[in-house]
Amino acid sequence: MLETRKIVASRLKITGVLLGSLAFVAIATLLPSQGRDSDQWRLWGGAFFGICAVLFCWLLIRPQRLNVDPEGFTVSGGLVRSPKKIMWRSIEPFFVYRLPRGGKMIGFNFKPEARADRTLLMKLNGRLGAEGSLPKLWPGSPDQLVEELNAYRKQALETPLSSSYTSSS
Repeated sequence: MLETRKIVASRLKITGVLLGSLAFVAIATLLPSQGRDSDQWRLWGGAFFGICAVLFCWLLIRPQRLNVDPEGFTVSGGLVRSPKKIMWRSIEPFFVYRLPRGGKMIGFNFKPEARADRTLLMKLNGRLGAEGSLPKLWPGSPDQLVEELNAYRKQALETPLSSSYTSSS
């Protein structure tokens, strides 16, 4: 029987992006004024990175969690208010894809028979490379996590569920 796993977002990575956001807020605040246009960019830049800093503080308090069990996976914590379980049998294997401006994300696509459950956002995301994706900032590299998740998924799909999960015919 597969054990349930809980993967918690890396607080070290969250702290790193928090410090980066705070550095940009400090730059926007402390740079000397050079005229009206410069002040507009400083204001908007400071506001944007200030909001990012608040978000990363929240992620330190309530980090995201990836709960993996024999039926599927759920992302909770962070800004997720109502977690939704995605079943292993509904998705294709995970993969790493590159974002248009750099960086890597962990993505997945739904199997054709499960695509009726897709939302409009999932359909739009599919045009960018993946119908669904996991948030960033997990411990380790995206490639490593994809290997772990695909191995777990494969084993979960090959292992019959216990009688408490199956329905009688």
